[in-house]
Amino acid sequence: MATLSVLDEVTWAGAPVAGERTRALFRALVEAGPRGASEAALVEEIWGRDDIPANPAKALQVVVSRARSATDPGAIERTPQGYRLGLETGDVGAWSLRPQALRLAAEKRYAAALPLLERLDRRDPDEVVTEALLRAVAAVHGAPAALERFEAYRSGLADGLGVDPSPRLRAVHAELLARDRPVRSGLRHDADLLIGREQDTAEVSALLKSSRVVTILGPGGLGKTSLAQVIAHSAEQPVVHVVELVGVTAPDDLVSEVGSAVGVRDSVARRDRLTPDQRADVRSRVAQQLDGVPTLLVLDNCEHVVSAVADLVAFLVATVRDLTVLTTSRSPLAIGAERVYPLGRLGTYDGRELFRRRAVAARPGVHLDEARVDEIVTRLDGLPLAIELAAVKVRAMSVEDIARRLENRFELLRGGDRSAPDRHQTLIAVIDWSWNLLAERERRAMRWLSVFHDGFTLAAAEAMLGDDTFAAIEELVDQSLLTVVDAPAAFRYRMLETVREFGRMQLIDAGEDTAARAAQRAWARAYADAGSSRLYSPEQFDAMDDLRAEESNLADILRQVLADDEAESVIRLFCAVGVFWTIAGEHQRVIMLSGPISELLEEWEPAPELREKTRLVLALLLFGAAVTRGSGLERLMRILDRVGTEAADPQLRVMLKVMVAMAGTTQTRAGEPQRLLEDELADLVADPDPEVRARAYTFLSHERENLGDPEGAVAAGVEALRLTGSEGGPWPRAMLHAQLSGLYAQLGRLEEAAHHAREAAPVLRRLGADDDLVQTQAILVTYAVEQGHLEEAAEILAELTDEQPRGGFGSRGAVHGARAQLLLAQGRVGEGVTLFREVVETMGELPFPGFTDDPDLTPWRVAAEAVALVGCARHGEGTDGADLFEALMAKAPRLVSAERRSQDFPVTGMLLLALGLWGLLRDALPREESVRLVVLADRFGYSRSFLDMRWELAVADATRFAPGVLERVTEEYGERRGPALLDEARGVIARLS
Repeated sequence: MATLSVLDEVTWAGAPVAGERTRALFRALVEAGPRGASEAALVEEIWGRDDIPANPAKALQVVVSRARSATDPGAIERTPQGYRLGLETGDVGAWSLRPQALRLAAEKRYAAALPLLERLDRRDPDEVVTEALLRAVAAVHGAPAALERFEAYRSGLADGLGVDPSPRLRAVHAELLARDRPVRSGLRHDADLLIGREQDTAEVSALLKSSRVVTILGPGGLGKTSLAQVIAHSAEQPVVHVVELVGVTAPDDLVSEVGSAVGVRDSVARRDRLTPDQRADVRSRVAQQLDGVPTLLVLDNCEHVVSAVADLVAFLVATVRDLTVLTTSRSPLAIGAERVYPLGRLGTYDGRELFRRRAVAARPGVHLDEARVDEIVTRLDGLPLAIELAAVKVRAMSVEDIARRLENRFELLRGGDRSAPDRHQTLIAVIDWSWNLLAERERRAMRWLSVFHDGFTLAAAEAMLGDDTFAAIEELVDQSLLTVVDAPAAFRYRMLETVREFGRMQLIDAGEDTAARAAQRAWARAYADAGSSRLYSPEQFDAMDDLRAEESNLADILRQVLADDEAESVIRLFCAVGVFWTIAGEHQRVIMLSGPISELLEEWEPAPELREKTRLVLALLLFGAAVTRGSGLERLMRILDRVGTEAADPQLRVMLKVMVAMAGTTQTRAGEPQRLLEDELADLVADPDPEVRARAYTFLSHERENLGDPEGAVAAGVEALRLTGSEGGPWPRAMLHAQLSGLYAQLGRLEEAAHHAREAAPVLRRLGADDDLVQTQAILVTYAVEQGHLEEAAEILAELTDEQPRGGFGSRGAVHGARAQLLLAQGRVGEGVTLFREVVETMGELPFPGFTDDPDLTPWRVAAEAVALVGCARHGEGTDGADLFEALMAKAPRLVSAERRSQDFPVTGMLLLALGLWGLLRDALPREESVRLVVLADRFGYSRSFLDMRWELAVADATRFAPGVLERVTEEYGERRGPALLDEARGVIARLS
């Protein structure tokens, strides 16, 4: 608020100033402005000419003194001629009023500006204030009210000074007259609503207020014309002309067409014989016609005469003062005044609503499956025209039929709105309109680049088409046939799926499909080679980024070369994407390809230069087959025997030896003595190369954990971490930290688990290993809950919720499990127990490729059921959990059966603990047998990562319900663990069954 105000009454800091002469002094000083006024002028203002005091200077000095006493000693300053206000502009209401009022008017915030302008007009009217006031009155009260105000102003000038308003105000008067009788030509009055374009309408309208030329840019069928019509209808300019250019067949006809639309006489006559001079004359008359009042000129569908449009628009905005131009085009005008607005496709929600409206209009009562409609909208790239063409097909077919027939979209999407232009009657006509504007160089580029399903970089395009490709790419971008994506790894270009399908159709028709595919595969092999060579190196982050950018394309090409039995291409591509998927934790993708790749390689002999890459591929596939005990393991071993294990790279050599050893232990037949991987790894653990020893200890840690020896697994993992350097990139150490985090959590040592989780998380996040990251972060949630830091746990969970959708297999149960533990700690027991059950449902529905064991006994499902049963035992009510108990009791004999080829001891231990605790807490089993199950669970190395399964709680339960039994059974079992107690476990389960 201003310190001094004289706008209504005279106030200082909001309080009235006393004394008539003091108030008159302040008004005079404000009126005089920052320079102040002379003593004589001030005396005359305060006392008037007829009442001058005997000693004017002394009398004025007294008034000044009183004014300072009433306000501030520095409020009034002495000058050589008189006095002035010693205040800043912002401290004087009247001084700050003018700039504020004019600023608001310039920003077209007329409602806020009007009362300030009214005050200024009463106090200090001038031409600038009057102009702003007239515009504000017109905006707030309408053009007639502003015209009345102008007439009063004109009469006042004529009566008082005998002059007319200035040319500037007469121009405002003409504008007000135009607003009172607005001109609207070329506007359509469509009956239907424009769906999903509210934000676009607001943004384009805002651009038109700050820019002279705006182009709505995008491919055909996006709704550019409809959006321009909506904006034209709501335009604030008194004159709006919409000119449709689709009928202009030659650039020389453009000026005549625009002239005819805006009312220039004789612009159409003899148009086919207009000379350049005649066209220049018509162009000048168009400019004259548009001059005078604010005008919006809309030029619709400019792409086929874009150069001529650019020339005309550049001329008009340079010569017409208050002209704004809106164009719609598939390519920009590329002039200095232009602001481009790329129109996006419709989102799924808006696309679904558009489909629904058109479908219901075509066949009221039609059944619309939401998921199917969303699929159609997505596959049609959110193009409104394509969605409308698809929706009207419900007259003759179901939504399911429409979705199924989109494989041939151009044949399906014909015959829409009969009132639409020909180029909008069919989907193929929309793309064909742009295709016909291309030269052969751009057409070839569009054909060949349509083979990329997931976009491409300029480098990829040059690999396909040659080094001079950029000019063609630029033209395709200008024609809106390519969109530009500023991706993290590199600048990318994408085709809408509809455009890509059109390009594929043209490629096949031109007989170039085979050549284009061959060029793309050559690019893919070279790209994969470059990436794979850096994946196990200090450049690992960059290599992962580069491969992630092209992962979808490379995977697509890998499927193609597999189908075409191109073994060399398969090997070179899989060396890149297979390792990429392994580092990213997407092991199921590697496993899914094990069968097709091994089948291809079975009779194929690699060239000498491909043997090393072939060994790497076999190592990746063997690991997946060994982990899942897949049926393809024997075939992979036969191929490896033929290719040989003596790799040049020591890391690959040790990996192959480990895989051979793992395969040997996995292929043990039922009834044969179990071959231990630890024995097979003895030589590698003693290897002089520290990196070889590191890999050996890494696998040894996994093996010991699986055999129920988590302490031994930790020891091996710690040694592996000590030996692992950075030469192979940050991932090996990060995964060892993640491995140790899981092992310490399994032992219930959550503080150490949290330390390793924090070490692993930044690297895993940077590498995009989302599944491993989420599982590691879930341990931090559990640790925070254990420490009572529930807010911290909730914050980590919120991050996990964002990251988990990108995660894969293991993260699904990890997030639910962590949240359930937090709910229990918050006292929300019912929600926590319910969530544990949801974990069972989630994990029970997860298939894992290559896993040939009994699906009822998959480790993740058994573990989830065990955790849920313990949760029910500790927190549930009544019979809650009895079904889980019965299910696990039924599984127990099969899980420990001697017929099983391998045993996951920690998971079996979780089942045993759950049964034992349920038996004790719910009195469902003999207490001694329940305690035996608890002790066996400990000796099997069960996972204590869930707080309800902590060993100290189990010991307390056993001591409370069966005093002394725990100690006796522990002594009875001695030092035996895991495999040595398997027969004992079978005996207990047999007795209970």
